[in-house]
Amino acid sequence: MADNKQNTGKADDVRVDKNDPSEVEYLHQQFPDKTHEQIKQAIEAAGPMRAAIIEYLQSDR
Repeated sequence: MADNKQNTGKADDVRVDKNDPSEVEYLHQQFPDKTHEQIKQAIEAAGPMRAAIIEYLQSDR
């Protein structure tokens, strides 16, 4: 079942789906020095939780 963009809640605020281009793009806007591929790799390495991904990206790995 596809993600319904009209049905948002807490889970949408704290998790990132690396397969959703709009969510990857949103992180790319926050970290313009990172490529989309680097952001996807960060999601894979840090897991789906937004806070962990941001911490990972800020650590400049």
